[in-house]
Amino acid sequence: MHTSYTVGVTTGQYKALQYVMVDQKEWIQNAIDARATAATKEITNRYTTYKVNKEEPITAIGSTAIITAAYNEGVIGIAT
Repeated sequence: MHTSYTVGVTTGQYKALQYVMVDQKEWIQNAIDARATAATKEITNRYTTYKVNKEEPITAIGSTAIITAAYNEGVIGIAT
């Protein structure tokens, strides 16, 4: 699965961003990647701790599988 986002900025915001960064799209991509990486680490830690505390094996392999298992087992939920 792949998800795309479209972000709109005003002309003034665009011009201001041109002053402080060379490539706005790359900056946004890096920000999203960094936040997703941090969330993945947090979820992995929470899920691992949850399974260890319940003395259950961790059968999910890979970050996507661990994130999915954490949702399915109620360890995490969608932010509201």
